[in-house]
Amino acid sequence: MEARYLDWGGHEISSEELTPPVQRLLEACNDNPSCEVIQLRADSTQKTQTIVAEFAEGSFDIINVPGIHRVERLALTFSPEADSHWEVRALRTDFPVTIHQNHTPEGEPRSLCLYIEPWTTVQRAWTPELFLKRIFWWLRATAEQTIHGEDQPIEHLFFYSPYSVILPKDHFSSEETLQRKLRFETIQYEGLSDITLVAKYADDSDKTTAPSCFSVSLLLAPIENGPVEDYPSTLGALEDILVRRGNHAAPLLKDAIKSSVTSEGIHIGAGKLEFVLLLLGIPRVRNGIVEKIETQGFMIDTNVGVLGETLGVLLKDPELNKWYLDHLSQTDGGNWRSLSLFPVNVKCYPTNKVIREYSDITSEDHGPNGIIAGVGALGGLLAKIWNRECWGKWWYVDDDILKAHNITRHIATHEHIGFPKSVVVDAIVNSIHPSEVERQHHAFVSSILSEDNNLKKAINEADIIIDTTTTLHVPRTISADDDFPRTVSIFISPSGLSSVMLLEDKNRTTRCNSLEAQYYREILMSDWGEAHLAGHTSQQWVGAGCREVTLSISDELIHLHAATMSRQLRKNLDNPNALGGVWEYNDQTGGIVHHAIPIYPSHSIQVNKWTVVWDDGIVSDTKKLRSSALPNETGGIIFGIVDQKDESITLVRACSAPDSSTQTPSSFTRGAYADTSILDDCYKRTAGIVTYVGEWHSHPPGCGSLPSEDDAGQLNFLSSSLQMEGMPALMMIISDNSIGYYICDSGVIVSI
Repeated sequence: MEARYLDWGGHEISSEELTPPVQRLLEACNDNPSCEVIQLRADSTQKTQTIVAEFAEGSFDIINVPGIHRVERLALTFSPEADSHWEVRALRTDFPVTIHQNHTPEGEPRSLCLYIEPWTTVQRAWTPELFLKRIFWWLRATAEQTIHGEDQPIEHLFFYSPYSVILPKDHFSSEETLQRKLRFETIQYEGLSDITLVAKYADDSDKTTAPSCFSVSLLLAPIENGPVEDYPSTLGALEDILVRRGNHAAPLLKDAIKSSVTSEGIHIGAGKLEFVLLLLGIPRVRNGIVEKIETQGFMIDTNVGVLGETLGVLLKDPELNKWYLDHLSQTDGGNWRSLSLFPVNVKCYPTNKVIREYSDITSEDHGPNGIIAGVGALGGLLAKIWNRECWGKWWYVDDDILKAHNITRHIATHEHIGFPKSVVVDAIVNSIHPSEVERQHHAFVSSILSEDNNLKKAINEADIIIDTTTTLHVPRTISADDDFPRTVSIFISPSGLSSVMLLEDKNRTTRCNSLEAQYYREILMSDWGEAHLAGHTSQQWVGAGCREVTLSISDELIHLHAATMSRQLRKNLDNPNALGGVWEYNDQTGGIVHHAIPIYPSHSIQVNKWTVVWDDGIVSDTKKLRSSALPNETGGIIFGIVDQKDESITLVRACSAPDSSTQTPSSFTRGAYADTSILDDCYKRTAGIVTYVGEWHSHPPGCGSLPSEDDAGQLNFLSSSLQMEGMPALMMIISDNSIGYYICDSGVIVSI
């Protein structure tokens, strides 16, 4: 049968009347042997110019499933004032509905969807020749059914619309959620054509008064991937489409209306704008597997009473303007088929699983049950990032309130001044995503070290504690307590140019106090450590060291380091080993350099009243110094951290012997260091946290690590000297296979 064509594009014009862009496309059409120009047209009302041409593409089968002809008459329309300057319409009256078409009003030619990208992007590389090539590709790929790749999501059953409805997440997941009543908030910004209806579940049990928007949610039978459908203009047209796809809407719609009306009937207020929103959940399958539940909606241009009446399930009381169930009606008259429809896009709010996928997180990575201790600028941002990604379930612990100066970097606003930080952070981050259930508060207005029984219960159930308290005592106290879970200290250097992460191993064999010492060792021994803690306040103990965040730090750097730390912790949390690292920002180039901190297993013993803590790293260093000096003895000073409250000495670094030392196979006398720079440098680099704690020396082969008379005399001298400052004096002796630790008149020998 001879093809029939739609008349499109206004009146016929001559080539001399074409604008330059259309003229160039006309030249390309004339130069292409597979393209024959039929006529030129213009529409002065729409301000468009059109080239009508026949495109001959003979590379696909004449008989193909979509129904594309080898010769198709197309209208190439130039619309300089439209969002996309070029549009291609198929003028054949029976041109099929296929995937990758744009929506067009009823009766107009079908529009080919040639590009995924917006015109602002396409035009950068657009040429008339490439445009024609793209058209031929669309015809060929559509005929061969290869235009939609297997790796692409299933094409929507219907085209898009400027009207949108946002449903609660998983609305179509169960019969229970489908039956819940919805309330809608209409959002439309002046000057924009888009209208959004945001739905929330309503617990209102009153069914005697209809809402202005009466919604009905229907879950249909699965539909195989295939051509999109034109938007139906009537309820009957929609029913016909669904019947072709193995579904019925009318019977389900009747049942939904019946279940919504009580014996009191349903009342529609006079003069009140009413409409029915039909919400469809359509399981879409490909190769027999359900890939997603597509959502689509239609506004039925009438109220629920009239709809129920035309469907034959409601009977109107004309005097009261109420409708009641019609128990006697057996059939409907079919009048419902002519009710007008207006399409709307419907989306369910993404589930936590989908949000994680959007965030480039494995959908099944739910994250830990954790506690963020200290929700200031850094802790608050970590909470916000992880909550937005739906990663982890968090408690927020902080005993401080928000002050005016906090607002320069905190996620809070001026309205939150005076309120507890933990309460504010909990409220802010939990408002990011909607919840269909009443949220529980996850805030403790207390220290993480509090004796609060509820907090202790939360600690006992937690997988990890994120310490962002900016204090020294919190991680050290946690280190001494076996009731705490795995802990990570995260902080920003005083200059704001570096962030640090010190993560305990899963079994907590190497805890925060040892990680702190190993971090300081790298500061003392690495080039990057020289200025790492520049800007500390050396006159204070708490908050004066590496975790002090000074007032002169920009919010930009807080965001930079929060993003880095949140991702690094998330990426490394499954690693059972202890980890340490510094991420240094270059303020000139914007680059970030990672400095790994070697982490070694730690050990501790009790010597006198003091707990001595060391790690395999410092043992390895002293063994190497001993080996390099053999057959002579050697030694040097020891740097460490003295905590008077915990009565602990944590060893940081064993220094090599100064050049002036006397070293023989049977003795070692440490000489004086050339100047005091080694001590000054230690104090400066570590913000005064690491200090001199004693001496170490080696014994020759075959000798143990018991102190000699000379060693005992030196220890007494050290003890007397340091006692003047109330500090303990430690002597460490290393031999072939053991190390001795001595304080005053007590000592312990440990095998190595």
